[in-house]
Amino acid sequence: MPTPEILIYPTLEALQAAAAECCATILAERVAAQGRALLAISGGTAPPGVFLHLCGAPLREQVPWEHISVLWADERVVPFDHPASNYRQARATLLDHVPIPSLQVYPVATYYGPTQAAAVYDRQVAALLEAHAGRLTLALLGMGPDGHTASLFPGFPQLDAPPTALVLAVTGAPKPPPERVTLTAHALNRADHVLFLVAGADKAASVRAALHGPDEPHTIPAQLVRPAQGRVVWMLDAAAAAQI
Repeated sequence: MPTPEILIYPTLEALQAAAAECCATILAERVAAQGRALLAISGGTAPPGVFLHLCGAPLREQVPWEHISVLWADERVVPFDHPASNYRQARATLLDHVPIPSLQVYPVATYYGPTQAAAVYDRQVAALLEAHAGRLTLALLGMGPDGHTASLFPGFPQLDAPPTALVLAVTGAPKPPPERVTLTAHALNRADHVLFLVAGADKAASVRAALHGPDEPHTIPAQLVRPAQGRVVWMLDAAAAAQI
């Protein structure tokens, strides 16, 4: 299993600029090689700044947006226009500003409620993976102070998902909103590239545990994301990297 790469930047802004460059390169190279790319994105504080760079010159012109499909690593079960919606955040900061065809954007159908939305999304993700040779091109992830990534929380049953499960519902999440839909670790481990974008001193202890602590994925779920055939890069600001 490949050893994760660790890149440290002085500020969140520097991290975001570097992550945008990395995303643009990965997506352009995949489209050049295979004609299409599949991108999984997340919410949180880091992605909007990454998207801002991707929407601006020169990166906007470097990415073949018309050949990219987008799905979500996780979503909060709220209406599409709710302030907590990851879809809403991505629309406002990326999707409304680049020429990705609307039919290649796959939000979670949160209006169904968590269980049915997860079942529908599981089928959609399976079909998308099949159309992309079984692989996610790039998963853009974060990690919370508790070690969670996507909506895979410490001690939750989704951590023990069967290998066939790509998407699961989450109820009773320890941070609001409590109902969510998440890709499983099995789905995320189909990624050829994983970028963990982590910033802030409140994440430092979990970063140390994830990278240098014992293998305890039920305590630090981010440890579950280890694609056997993929590259994992941890992009940290100085505050998040302070304990490694």
